[in-house]
Amino acid sequence: MKIISLVFNYDLDKVAESGRAWGYQGYKNKDFIFEYSAASYATFAHHNPHLQYIIDTDDPDFLWKKLKHYDVQKSNIIINDAANEIEEWKQHQYCFWPLAMHRKKYAKYNESIIKLDNDLTCLKPIDDLLKFDGCLTWQYERNVNEGKESWGERYACRKALGTENFPEYNLGVLGISKNYLHVIDECIDYADKLIAVDTSDVIAYKEAPGRKFKMWIVSEQTAMNYAIWKNHLPIMETADYFIHHCYGFDVKKNVIESAEFLKK
Repeated sequence: MKIISLVFNYDLDKVAESGRAWGYQGYKNKDFIFEYSAASYATFAHHNPHLQYIIDTDDPDFLWKKLKHYDVQKSNIIINDAANEIEEWKQHQYCFWPLAMHRKKYAKYNESIIKLDNDLTCLKPIDDLLKFDGCLTWQYERNVNEGKESWGERYACRKALGTENFPEYNLGVLGISKNYLHVIDECIDYADKLIAVDTSDVIAYKEAPGRKFKMWIVSEQTAMNYAIWKNHLPIMETADYFIHHCYGFDVKKNVIESAEFLKK
């Protein structure tokens, strides 16, 4: 079992160009990204000091500096310097392509993977999740075809995948068990197809009136959901174990606030 996470200094210009017009407001800067990431990792370590947690980053020293503010067991936290890999992954036109490639990196070990986003608050020990078979998600959101046409996801799915009738789970928590690791490569293929669909004439956000966006902003998540659905993976949701601070343009600060009780 590999429990993994990824944090890096986002290219906020590319984030905005990729469709997250609110990116500067939500992510702010490197210091803030690493601050809420450290808070997230601290809550996991607090509840799961016995579990090895592997974090890849482009600045290990800076992340350790942030983590040192928290009174948690750190002996099972492994922070890897992945700066070269991340820099290569970041060259892709899609701003969060590193997420897809990060999972691919760990699939080669032929062990089950649990990927945790860097904006989670862990609520309790996750031991009961470790024997899952199939897929862990955070929680169900909707069917793709129930979304707004103006988001661009439905259009991209019709063009790239030939269907928009499949379930969309929030993958802030994503577990893929050993026997289903092949869906990670499938996800990368589907994501490439989704990203290639020009959504400029479809996407319209009230936060960015008149601005054109060429791609669906969470193509990687949609691609993984499609791969999970197509392969009929059993799904277990984990919202009882984690809060995912993702709904809102200014919610990442809540990750930090949720970990205040762990500060030294």
